[in-house]
Amino acid sequence: MPYPNFHSCRIKSPDAFEKGSFRNIARGGLQIIIGKLKGKTTTTTQAIRYPVGSWGAEKARADCKDKGGNFEAAAKAQEFSDEYGLE
Repeated sequence: MPYPNFHSCRIKSPDAFEKGSFRNIARGGLQIIIGKLKGKTTTTTQAIRYPVGSWGAEKARADCKDKGGNFEAAAKAQEFSDEYGLE
């Protein structure tokens, strides 16, 4: 389930990456998750998070599609709370 404040774009499965190699970097208001693919020495993008305050769902979906990723719109706050037992 996505976060309530971010739309998500998964570029590659986390299973394809070396354990412990993930880093979260900020670029242009985005959160970009990078890591080292198994057997590689360089990093590559695993996922992108788009802040809902500056990225509408359709704009984020289009950007994700351009990058060949799988898009998931931000969760509504109540859905997130219900999923994780928050009040």
